[in-house]
Amino acid sequence: MPALTPARGWRGAPALLLAAILALAGCTAENVVGVLSGGRDGLWRNVQQRCLGNTAAAHPDCAQVDRSQGLVLYKDAIGKSHYLVIPARTVTGIDDAKAWDGAGANPWAFGWAARGIVGRSLGKAVPDDMLGLAINSRASRSQDQLHIHLDCISAAARAVVNGAAGPIGTGWTTLRLEDKPVRAIFVPASAPVLAVDPFRLVRDGTKGSAAAPPDRGIFVTYVQERQGGAGFVVIDQPVDTAAGSNGHASDFLDRRCRLAEGLSSAAG
Repeated sequence: MPALTPARGWRGAPALLLAAILALAGCTAENVVGVLSGGRDGLWRNVQQRCLGNTAAAHPDCAQVDRSQGLVLYKDAIGKSHYLVIPARTVTGIDDAKAWDGAGANPWAFGWAARGIVGRSLGKAVPDDMLGLAINSRASRSQDQLHIHLDCISAAARAVVNGAAGPIGTGWTTLRLEDKPVRAIFVPASAPVLAVDPFRLVRDGTKGSAAAPPDRGIFVTYVQERQGGAGFVVIDQPVDTAAGSNGHASDFLDRRCRLAEGLSSAAG
């Protein structure tokens, strides 16, 4: 599939139309982003040029550039409310030891703190328990710069984190989400402030002491009403080809944000 370099402002309906066409050809949203970005290093190249250069601040794709934390919130090419959290240093992805070393700011906390941008993009307030973050495995991603997806979650994901597939406790529990084998853990938090690093949580709960655990995807969301109180649910999706899991954790997000369709629009 040839790489395309999109014109400035390529998003919304044209991008969704292209996504639909490519989906019919068997491409995932991750593949579509790869096409729109211009190859596996296209996203990182765009972020460097648009957000981290001397004239970066004016580019509309750079929703937030925090040089003190070394993190960028970047508008994704597909989806009205879809954003990416990207380190300002080179980190290949979840397979890179630098993703797990705990150095620098917590990119998950940064993305969660910026979650209000999803609702602003949709013109309505979206509750915390309809929002989530996800990172895809090396096996399923299209870009070789670490990026954590931020958007609404899917209805299936919301049902599972609220117990539809079985109880989720404060220890790792094995269950299935969208017919994929995953592990899940509940992190109590009375206020919706992400104080833990899901990378560290997953690493500490994974056998072995490798600098980077085996390939996997990770998904995080918040639950407000459940027995035992509110808190975050972290879902770990190891790549397991035999079980049909490729670690594409952003499948648990919904670029169309259908859960929010019935919410009232913000006052003009």
